[in-house]
Amino acid sequence: MIRGRPDGLHGYDLETGEPRWSWIAPDHRLLLAMSRTAVGGVGLAVHADENGPGEWPATCTVTAFTTDDGNVLWSVPYDFSNEPWTYDYDRFAGAIALAPDRAVVLTQGRPAAYALSSGNTVWPPIAPLKGDSRLAVCGHGIVQIGLADGDVTVRCLDASEGSIRWETRPDTGGPVREVQVLLEDPLAILCLGKGRRGVEMLLVLDSKDGRPTARIPVHGPHGELRVQSTYGLLDDQPVAAVGDLLVAMVRPPGTYGDHLTAFTLDRGTPRWTWRSEGTISGLFAFGDSVVAVSKWESSEGPDGTVHVHQLNGATGVVRAVRRLRGYQAGMRGRYHLDGDRRLVRVSHWGEGAWHPAQMFRLR
Repeated sequence: MIRGRPDGLHGYDLETGEPRWSWIAPDHRLLLAMSRTAVGGVGLAVHADENGPGEWPATCTVTAFTTDDGNVLWSVPYDFSNEPWTYDYDRFAGAIALAPDRAVVLTQGRPAAYALSSGNTVWPPIAPLKGDSRLAVCGHGIVQIGLADGDVTVRCLDASEGSIRWETRPDTGGPVREVQVLLEDPLAILCLGKGRRGVEMLLVLDSKDGRPTARIPVHGPHGELRVQSTYGLLDDQPVAAVGDLLVAMVRPPGTYGDHLTAFTLDRGTPRWTWRSEGTISGLFAFGDSVVAVSKWESSEGPDGTVHVHQLNGATGVVRAVRRLRGYQAGMRGRYHLDGDRRLVRVSHWGEGAWHPAQMFRLR
């Protein structure tokens, strides 16, 4: 298990929680982002000089590291000075992507690929996309999403060669002011429209040709999708996919507590809804199940009750329920359930009584 902190990366033993290794960003640099997953035992980190000139660092470094011991494989410089964005984690994380034997870095709308083990350049020059651009991974392809003058362009690049598999400009119902990648497989992007009447929708694209397969409104009969806040290093993705369904957190009108609603990937129609009794802080797929971590907001003090519900992904029927001890278990963080049914929670807090990581056995 690897946890990112401002000073660098830290690896922990999954069974005991004991520290195994630490990689401190060199020259008093600040960790800006890290890849959400690793490929072939290799991850990526973006770091920069926190005392550099200007309001935000412009000259950064992308470093590839091994996940078992934190050893650095290679590093490349990265100039953010001309990027059309303000600083936040989501945008830095959207500048890097990992695929089998490929690390891709985005500079001024132009993706460059490096061999994962050596750092050698492997793609020919690729034409950039205009405007605000970011990367994602779908299958074995690298997806680049560009936003310019309210129009969204999505293209898929072959991870091995860098050739363009497909490129599309999906109908978003009007000008778009912001795009977020909520899920990579299948590719689900959140499009937030411009103005008070701007259309807000979750758009699902077919990874084979970029064809839109589902358009799910943020506000609809199902309620309001809880996906507007940009998630980052500290949070799980706000949606999950299982089978032919996309499961999202929703807040139905006139109700208290978060619910889960499953939408079909081919049409975006609701299939089932599961009603929780509090705030859902974790959501992810596990095999053919959906797992939700929720915290009951008690008015009697800080000791809210935290539960883990395992739902049948096809029907939403509860398969198992476990209670987690400790209020911290239901706080903001990232969750992972492995094959031995060890539920791991990683927090951005790690001071005093707040543990940076927790592991619960769900047997």
